[in-house]
Amino acid sequence: MYYKLFNDDKIYNLQNVNILANLKHKGNVEIISIINNLILLPNLDEFINLKILYCYDNKLTQLPLLPNKLTELFCNYNELTLLPQLPDSLTTLFCNNNLLTQLPLLPDNLISLNCIYNQLTQLPDLPSNLKTLSCEHNKLTQLPELPSNLNILYCHNNKLTKLPLLPNNLKYIALKYNKKNLIKYIINCKSLYSYKKYKKYKYIYTLNDLLNYTIENYYYIYIIKYYDKYNNY
Repeated sequence: MYYKLFNDDKIYNLQNVNILANLKHKGNVEIISIINNLILLPNLDEFINLKILYCYDNKLTQLPLLPNKLTELFCNYNELTLLPQLPDSLTTLFCNNNLLTQLPLLPDNLISLNCIYNQLTQLPDLPSNLKTLSCEHNKLTQLPELPSNLNILYCHNNKLTKLPLLPNNLKYIALKYNKKNLIKYIINCKSLYSYKKYKKYKYIYTLNDLLNYTIENYYYIYIIKYYDKYNNY
C-alpha cells in the first residue's frame, strides 16, 4: 500500500481506495490521486473542496457524482462508457482512452478537452472559453461550431468530410486521415500558413500556393499570424 499525506490534508496519494472512507477532515482535501487497477471509485460527496481528481490508468467503468468545486479531472485510460454530469467549475478534462460513445454537456469554464481514442460519433456544443481540443482517433463525422478562443485543434483519424469555420485565433491544427482531403477548409482562417513535415518546413504565402499542397503530405499544419514590417498586416 502506498499512502502519503501532504500539507495538512491538502493532497492524498493512495493505492488503497478503502483509505478514502476512513479519512478524517474530508472537507479539507483538495487533490486526490488514486491508482491500483480500481474497478469502482467510492462516493465523493464529503470531499466538498476537492479541486483535482486523478483516477487515470484504472479499470473504472463509471464515475460517481463529482464535487461542485472540481476544476481538473483526469479519468483517462479506463473503461468508461459514460461520464457523469460535469461541474460548472471544471476547466480541464482528460477522458481519453476510454470506451465513450458520447460526452455530457460541457461546462462553460472548460479550457482544455482531451477525448482522443474513444468511440465518439459526435461532440456536444463546445464552450466559448475552450482553447484546446484534442478529439483525434474517434468516429466523428462532423465537428460543432468552434469557439473563437480555440488555439489548438487535433481532429485527425476520424471520418470528417468537412470542417466548420475556423477561428482566427487557431494556431495548430491536425487533419490527416479523415474521409476527405480537408485542406480547402483552412483557407477561411485569415493567417499565414506554415506546414511541417517531419523536420522540414514549407511556408506558403498565398491561398493559391496553399491549395497546391495536399494534406496527405503534411501531418500538422501550423497557422501563424503574419506580420510585415512595412505593411503591418
